[in-house]
Amino acid sequence: MNWEALSAIGEIVGALAVVLTLVYLAFQVRYARNATIDQNRLTRSTAIREIILATANNDDLRVSQMKSWGLDQYYESLAEELGITGTEASRNDWANAVYLWMYWGQWNTTHDPKDLRELENVITKYLSMPGPRHTWDVSPVGKVFMDEGFVEFVDGLLAKHSI
Repeated sequence: MNWEALSAIGEIVGALAVVLTLVYLAFQVRYARNATIDQNRLTRSTAIREIILATANNDDLRVSQMKSWGLDQYYESLAEELGITGTEASRNDWANAVYLWMYWGQWNTTHDPKDLRELENVITKYLSMPGPRHTWDVSPVGKVFMDEGFVEFVDGLLAKHSI
């Protein structure tokens, strides 16, 4: 074999190495992009949960929020239905919403089948309880704020498990 043939083979191998490197980098960029998107969702979910949790834990903040959102009547009606005070009804409803946002964040960033099975188990058990289920189905701080994909996922679980 002469030097020109070896040089041509070297160029082909070098070009192939460049192509493989570019393909690898494309996969890495895609992975990094997806990881960033997932982190953004988790950050957003955490921020929403913190706001809701602060509202659930602070009666003055929650009452002013209820008034500004026009939810007084809703919580008075819920309180009467549950046999508790309006403050207790709103506190409970907002606390349930914290869990829903936590599950939303997990669902949006979970890709492993084992994690999805665990999430399915937790959500079905959580929403089998009357208070959380009411927050999911009826509450103005429940599923109305969730994205359509998550709502379909959860409603599908509830139908699947006849809850």
